[in-house]
Amino acid sequence: MTGDTVGKLSTHMSRKVRKLKYGPFKKVYSGIIFEIDQRPVRYPDGTRKIFEYCSRNDSVVIMPFDDRGRLLLIREFRHRHGGNVLFLPAGRRDKKHESPLKAAHRELREETGFDAKIWKHFHTKFPTENLLWTAHVFLAKNLFPALLVGDEDFPIKLVPTSIKKAAQLALDGKIENEFLAYNIIRLEYLMRRGRLGW
Repeated sequence: MTGDTVGKLSTHMSRKVRKLKYGPFKKVYSGIIFEIDQRPVRYPDGTRKIFEYCSRNDSVVIMPFDDRGRLLLIREFRHRHGGNVLFLPAGRRDKKHESPLKAAHRELREETGFDAKIWKHFHTKFPTENLLWTAHVFLAKNLFPALLVGDEDFPIKLVPTSIKKAAQLALDGKIENEFLAYNIIRLEYLMRRGRLGW
């Protein structure tokens, strides 16, 4: 297609989108963590479809560094894996009024026994248009002991790791969560090139 054709098609499609009629949300499931909502959408030609959305409280991920510059990975039991996996301190906002940063402080204390004096927002992820929650990633350093007892089912072990080794573990698939792996690899890349700025 030529550029003009693409432009005309885009304009035509955007006009069609504006004619969509959205119905009200209806909650069809409410669980401990997840909620499922549906809403009808009517297209310009009269076609009607039901769209479904999964929502939950936002989550936070922390990449904490100790006084030797090592990233504090954690090793914890995950039911889906049936064993221990490498992870980063993470969790969800317990209450809707809890800010992402406040939740990050709490999760870091619960899962590592430390809090941090210096924090930096690193990345925000919106999973997809049908998964309605946000994951906030923070960097943390200048750690100090500040244990907060959490609700973990199994003990968590700290695994201090150089950022270079952590990135290699991510590249090798040893850190199986792809979102965590991506952020570790990106962080190592920025640090190696002096582009982090914190």
